[in-house]
Amino acid sequence: MDVIFYFAVSLLIAAIFCYLIFLVKNGFQREDIKKEIAALETVGTEQQREEEKIVINYQKKISDFTNLLNNHEFASNAFAFMEAATMPNIWFKQFALDEKNNGVQLSGEADSMDAFSRQVAVLEKNKYVTNIAALNSSLGNSARIAFNMSLVLNQDIFSYLSSSRLIPEATAPSDQSPAQQSQTPEGQATLENQTPANQQLASPTKSAEKLITSFHLLLRPEVIGVLDQTNYIVTLNVPYGTDVKNLTPSIMVSPEATVSPASDVLQNFENPVVYTVTAQDGSAQNYEARAIVGSPPESAKKAGQSGNSLLIIIAIAAVVIIVVIVAAVLFILKRRKSQSPNF
Repeated sequence: MDVIFYFAVSLLIAAIFCYLIFLVKNGFQREDIKKEIAALETVGTEQQREEEKIVINYQKKISDFTNLLNNHEFASNAFAFMEAATMPNIWFKQFALDEKNNGVQLSGEADSMDAFSRQVAVLEKNKYVTNIAALNSSLGNSARIAFNMSLVLNQDIFSYLSSSRLIPEATAPSDQSPAQQSQTPEGQATLENQTPANQQLASPTKSAEKLITSFHLLLRPEVIGVLDQTNYIVTLNVPYGTDVKNLTPSIMVSPEATVSPASDVLQNFENPVVYTVTAQDGSAQNYEARAIVGSPPESAKKAGQSGNSLLIIIAIAAVVIIVVIVAAVLFILKRRKSQSPNF
């Protein structure tokens, strides 16, 4: 029992000693932090420091809006749908989204009544519009047709949809009214009469553009990829400590082109990832995306080195103290045993 008691006392003393050492280390680190802050305050002019605060504030707001948009995909779907379904000479100036009732309140202006009627026709034929109500129009102050309308949308629009699925399937009417299309100058041959029977109209040329125009990671801070359009390499310089196994890039490519793997898909960038951009004409171009992790900050290196050294010293000191105390206890017990009378 005496041996156990003295051993427990030695452990208590070692724990108190380690606590004191950590307390001293904490004080030294606080002093180092104060020195670093004081050094940073001397860098740049007062105006530059104020501008830095403004930039940091804007970065925080951008990050907050990014999180908001990522968590409210139905809003971006609705905006993308309206962008794809809007006809020429139509200007929307107010947009109110009612997710609970799947409704959208719209108001705007049209160049003419004919343009407004074509816009309504396109919306009526769209599969994501289930009903159009509260439709009215009037002549505005700018000699344009001012209108208000209420749309009831399909519930699917509030789920995640790719941009290609939001494009209306109905073909937009031409810019000329039926009356204008049927009118031809007297004595003028129609297009059908002018075109030989064995001659077909030339199909539009498909685009051959297949470039990655933007490649970035929505981290804090945001990482924008460096595009090498000569060697087709994307370089991502990510901060130290970034988990490159779980990165989700946001990619933009040439108009009418597609990319595989797709944008906003989680990827492992421990090794270079090959992205294939396919143009509208079917031709393809491969890009190699590489993630390069930055080196740790100099202050972190120093803190890590000093922290490791101090921990080693603490461990050695604690072991020495425990060994000395245990050896002293054993020596005292042996001496008592030798001094006790023999019967």
